[in-house]
Amino acid sequence: MFQYLQSRRVNIQLLQEYAWREIADLLEQIAGTKVVVLDEEILGPIGLVAPPSLFSERNVILLKLQADSKLPHDVLNVIYIVRTQTKLMDIIAEQVKKNSVKKCQYQIYFVPRRSCLCIKQLENLKVYDSISQIKELNWNFFPIDKDIVSMEIPISFRDVAVNGDPTMLYQAAVGLVQLQRLYGRIPKIYGKGNNAQRVWEHAKQLGTEEKVLNSDKGLIDQVILLDRSIDIISAVATQLTYEGLIDEIFGIKNNQLILPAELFTNNTEDQISAQSQLVAGKKTLFLNSGDQLYSDLRNKNFNEVGKVLAKNARDISAQMNTSGQDSSVQDMKRFVDKLPALLAQKQSVAVHTTIAEIIRKHIDQYEFSDDLAAEQEFMMCEDTDKASPYIEDLISKKGDLQKILRLLTMQCAAASGFKEKILNYYKRELVQVFGLNVLLKISNLEKANLLYTQSESRSYAVLRKTLNLTVDDVVEVEPKDISYVHSFYAPLTARIVEQTLKPLGWQALKSQIINLPGPTFEDFQAPLIGVGGRHNISTPMDGSAFNIPRVILVFFIGGCTFAEIAALRFLSQQEDNNVEFIIATTKIINKNTFIDSLLS
Repeated sequence: MFQYLQSRRVNIQLLQEYAWREIADLLEQIAGTKVVVLDEEILGPIGLVAPPSLFSERNVILLKLQADSKLPHDVLNVIYIVRTQTKLMDIIAEQVKKNSVKKCQYQIYFVPRRSCLCIKQLENLKVYDSISQIKELNWNFFPIDKDIVSMEIPISFRDVAVNGDPTMLYQAAVGLVQLQRLYGRIPKIYGKGNNAQRVWEHAKQLGTEEKVLNSDKGLIDQVILLDRSIDIISAVATQLTYEGLIDEIFGIKNNQLILPAELFTNNTEDQISAQSQLVAGKKTLFLNSGDQLYSDLRNKNFNEVGKVLAKNARDISAQMNTSGQDSSVQDMKRFVDKLPALLAQKQSVAVHTTIAEIIRKHIDQYEFSDDLAAEQEFMMCEDTDKASPYIEDLISKKGDLQKILRLLTMQCAAASGFKEKILNYYKRELVQVFGLNVLLKISNLEKANLLYTQSESRSYAVLRKTLNLTVDDVVEVEPKDISYVHSFYAPLTARIVEQTLKPLGWQALKSQIINLPGPTFEDFQAPLIGVGGRHNISTPMDGSAFNIPRVILVFFIGGCTFAEIAALRFLSQQEDNNVEFIIATTKIINKNTFIDSLLS
């Protein structure tokens, strides 16, 4: 069904099948004509667990939940699948009241669990009695790829840091327990940050209460829980991997990239492809490891992408030209058999060449280079204790406010806080140019602790040296170090994970990261390797559990970037590490979406 989710020892497709069964059973149990109404935050993620055929084969109509949307006249069952937001209850209530004359059954399924506030809102709006059924769909994680799962909560960091709403932390804990139900108990737990610790405390309590984690067998050896707040620089820095740049320039949503169709008018033969759809002047590309070329390109520094595309084009051309006059009948038959695959590869190369050309035009602009230079100065801790001339210039020109505030948060993180007079100076300058409303946005950044005054600690400056976060002579093509993902800077979160792979691992790391925000913690749930744990699942071929790669779940609480994902994938490809990573996150973010979520 979703072939790209397979081929790992920890089979992520189990998550997809679990969610698929839930919704299939739901549709089978309800008799009569049905319409499924999805809110905007579910409309995209549902495609990660249920193909369109699931609904079309059952003659189920899909609608987006909107205030002005009209329900079909002849439908007997209206099924709402929504997130737990009270504003959505207002829309549902309005639709129920408009259609009160019809003999229609209304049902609400909350994702991932019901909300007392939402139910109270339905009661206040006097439609609760009209709802025949209120249940929940336990979709805590959505499978993104064979090594990534996401909760798909767009404002997860803001919910906790700005709004003070801890619901997401509890939901993350429930998701962690669900993963252990599917894949077995995780013996070792390591973490850093306040929110990371709160998630683990909830998960530990839930696991004890539910008594579902008694078995010591497990495919995942350890989990590393990382609070986004310990590494803000990686969240707001410009990514220089192919996938990271696609996300920052175009936006990848639920594995889909939507681009104007006219960009591909010269490539007529690639208009219809297994990895793309053409609808209403828009071309939708499905970006996952099911496309072998994209799988090869996604984690590479952009400066290596052209080389890979050129090599693929040459290889395809050579294979297409093998059908010469001297070929035997058997050779011709073999060529015809592999021709569809060759044509698909050719289409893929054409599509990604077009995307790469657009990205190249974007990054060749002076504005992009100037932004990158400013970021790298902050990463090097150059003059971070002073007002930045580049930021001052952007303010005086009334530049993009989002970019200005993003660079401010990066400078603040690199300096481990501003001097009070510098922070006040920036505020005055911003108010003079952008007006008093800018203070509301600044206030949100201060609540999230992204703008703050200095303390005695200089955590980033120290870690930059001790963990080698900045690398002067980075190799971008066929790299040797994870710093290639930013062409200069190694994400702190990925460096932390890398250090845990070394002898003494977490024990040696604890003293180095002690000055980062929040507690450093560890816990154990089961016997260690060789004492009744992993040896139970070793294969005869391996002979010993020590030959099996460790499986580590890295859970980012508050979001992670494609650059961080690429860095972890790079580490897993190094033979010396003998490790596989499963990456869990509340949401895949980039510098734009992260800042936007805090400013809106």
